[in-house]
Amino acid sequence: MIRKLLFYLTLSLLTACGRNTPDPEPAEPPAPPPPPPPAIEIGDATPLDVARALNHAMADTVEKVLPSVVVIRTEATQYFVDWYGRLLREAQRPVGQGSGVIIDPEGYVLTNFHVLHGGQRIEVILEDGTAYPATLVGKNEPTDIAVLKIETDEDITFPAIEPGDSDKIRVGEMVMAIGSPFSLSSTVTHGVVSHKGRSETFLPIVDFIQTSAAINPGNSGGPLIDIEGRLIGLNTLIRTAGGMSQGNIGIGFAVPSNTAMRAAELIIGGTEGVEFSWLGVVMRDTREGVLLTRIVKDSPADEAGLQAGDLVRRVNRKAVRSGQEISSIVRLGRPGDILTLEILRDNEPVTVSVTTTLMPQTEIHFR
Repeated sequence: MIRKLLFYLTLSLLTACGRNTPDPEPAEPPAPPPPPPPAIEIGDATPLDVARALNHAMADTVEKVLPSVVVIRTEATQYFVDWYGRLLREAQRPVGQGSGVIIDPEGYVLTNFHVLHGGQRIEVILEDGTAYPATLVGKNEPTDIAVLKIETDEDITFPAIEPGDSDKIRVGEMVMAIGSPFSLSSTVTHGVVSHKGRSETFLPIVDFIQTSAAINPGNSGGPLIDIEGRLIGLNTLIRTAGGMSQGNIGIGFAVPSNTAMRAAELIIGGTEGVEFSWLGVVMRDTREGVLLTRIVKDSPADEAGLQAGDLVRRVNRKAVRSGQEISSIVRLGRPGDILTLEILRDNEPVTVSVTTTLMPQTEIHFR
């Protein structure tokens, strides 16, 4: 009996020891993120220090903006018919791909209208690869602007880009273009503002920002940003070498953000987005001011008595040095605004008040 008790006691002790496994080694804490580059004093900085600081600043800007940039894919239904005219089947056919940028936490996306051309279904793909269906809220064809709305039942706050003031961007400033050229998503290129106030026959009423940042097919609708990551333009079209060449040659054009956001505001507000004001003049820049070279018949300028040869020096007491500045003042206002123009006519100062109207959708005629 005693032997049995000793046997079971020994067995229970051995079994208990088997259960007493040593505690696992505590997990090592995650490595802390690398410290930000130290601030540098310009007076003591070497050229390499300055280059490193600029390099970090541009990378930080891209990291901030990338979540706001999306890929836009469109599809249409294609029908297959046999020799007897009978419908055999239908399939979804990819139509195009472009870029866009989120401008509102509720999921409104700004893009070019031509990106959506021919598409019946729209899909928006975020930077992390998540795809959502989207609907067209509205379009403004004279500026090639469209607004989409991401459709989801989830309670999501989308990362919206910070809008910038395209009127304040200066020629020579560094900018970056982000988009999906040739289906390569999240592509970043950089360059400078090459010029402002460019006119292109594709969109004659837009004063484009010209940039050397590489823009290629698929970049359309993506953002042009400043060094702070603010939206200052919407990449829209490029010049190519002609013929079969479709690649970038360093001449790209972006719709200024002030124009694009104004169109988006109208579209989201429920209008057709065509309520842009106009003056009805053709202008040429001079060293002394902006010369009016032609006046549109029955336009606001014509009704106010403006004449070809008038030299505009100020608008609403603000000195103007280019026709692009006047165009921005007019277009970013609302139809019915009263503009006070201080002009020189036959070397005599004259003040003229002009009431803007809606831009006409019909053919125009000059005086």
